[in-house]
Amino acid sequence: MVRLLIRMRAAMLAHQAATRLGIAAGIVLLLFGLLSAGSSFLLGFATYPDTAAGCDAIAAVMFVWIVGRVGFAAFAGGGATVPYEMFRLLPVPRAKLARTLLILGLLDPAQVFLLAAFGSLVVIGARHSAGAAVVGAVGVLLTVVLSSVLVAVVRALLPAGSRRTRDIGTTVVALAISLVAIGGTLLPTITSALTHGTAPALTVAVRALPTGWAADAVSAASAGNLTLTVLPLLGLAGLVAALVAIWPALLSRRLDGRVGAGRARRSRRPRRRLLPATPTGAVMGKELRQWVRDPARATFLMIAFLVGLGVSVVPEATQGTSILLPFAGAITVAIAGAAGANLYGSDGLALRLTVLTPGSGRPDVRGRQAAWLLLVGPYAVGISAILTAVSGQTWAWPWLLGALPALIGGAAGLVPLASVTAVQPPGEDGGPTPTWVVKVYATIILIVTTALPPVALLISGTVGHLGWLRWLAVPVGIATGVALAVGLGRLAARRFLAREQDILAVLTAASNPA
Repeated sequence: MVRLLIRMRAAMLAHQAATRLGIAAGIVLLLFGLLSAGSSFLLGFATYPDTAAGCDAIAAVMFVWIVGRVGFAAFAGGGATVPYEMFRLLPVPRAKLARTLLILGLLDPAQVFLLAAFGSLVVIGARHSAGAAVVGAVGVLLTVVLSSVLVAVVRALLPAGSRRTRDIGTTVVALAISLVAIGGTLLPTITSALTHGTAPALTVAVRALPTGWAADAVSAASAGNLTLTVLPLLGLAGLVAALVAIWPALLSRRLDGRVGAGRARRSRRPRRRLLPATPTGAVMGKELRQWVRDPARATFLMIAFLVGLGVSVVPEATQGTSILLPFAGAITVAIAGAAGANLYGSDGLALRLTVLTPGSGRPDVRGRQAAWLLLVGPYAVGISAILTAVSGQTWAWPWLLGALPALIGGAAGLVPLASVTAVQPPGEDGGPTPTWVVKVYATIILIVTTALPPVALLISGTVGHLGWLRWLAVPVGIATGVALAVGLGRLAARRFLAREQDILAVLTAASNPA
């Protein structure tokens, strides 16, 4: 049965990469994975004050890897590459099915990247002694197995279900992915603080988490402490055993449809109309509800808010560096704009209502733009102004007032334009496809480029010590933002009207695979 499932998963992955864009996305993700795993592996060869400091730094990297893998599994919507519901009616004992799915998870290609990245722990152990290297190898294997079992458990616990379950799952997933994004972005800062012992609370947290137990064992082995070497490894083995023991029951609950079951509550109270009674206003209302209720959109929006704030605040908390505080809003805008890069792809067959309604194309594009602006714009401006004022960095006001409007307007224009370009339907498991992920990163890069006109003035004014030139960036940034929002929105509307039938055909084919 394991061989059959492996072939099924391979066929599904091959189907997803059947197009040129899918192949290109797969290559990009492969290169990104190899680069990330290789850079993590090289940490084992870096110079540290002592082995314990090096183990702490590697433990932080292991935390980012594992939380990232588990968080992405949850973000995919609670479904695996081979969805669990496919086995609901098969006459296979649940215990046997549970064991088979765990073995299938261990054979996931993603494990190769984890093993390569965690190899740094073996390297740093080998630099001290052969025994520490063996302890590191055992710890790495146990940690990789733990991550695989955690992925299975999370997928079973977060299916599509009641509104309350989805809300909880959205919050958990957003927090997990935000931690990964913040940790990955600030990894040099975090590892430096761990290496030099300037953040004692962070050191304690890294060592206490299960992701750091293997590193604790290597550190203890290097110090010759047998008890503290064995205890973390036993802890990892015990945690894996506990998760494996509860896994069949979780799988049974998932297959029986008992996870996320609930009764929706409806409110009969009349609602006040806050949006205009126009086609654009109707689209705005629909989009605002979608951003809150759709798990994928809500997760991505929460990630944008958390990462924008975290990337700016964490350096202040760990090293007293406040230079990033004024740019919290700009980071949020870039990520939130990428969150809307595939709105039409996520609509599915509901797009028929728009396509079959005459004259609805332009209001649909404008409504999506306005909804995004209403959700992101006030928050980005407010958080940037507050953090700039709190930090006391008066030099940053021209940057805030010049670059941020250009970014907001550029993102508002790129959201619908990117959505009608290379539309990506959800994967067969309902989650994001590799091509969709590549599209997100490409959109982030494009959004950043929209701030180039005011940024060029800001840099020139800073280098030339010309205050008037820096402040000139403010009207230029506002004009750039307005022009991009209006111009790119018009281009998106024209493109949508010209390709609406083709977009609907792509979504229909994805919803009804042969």
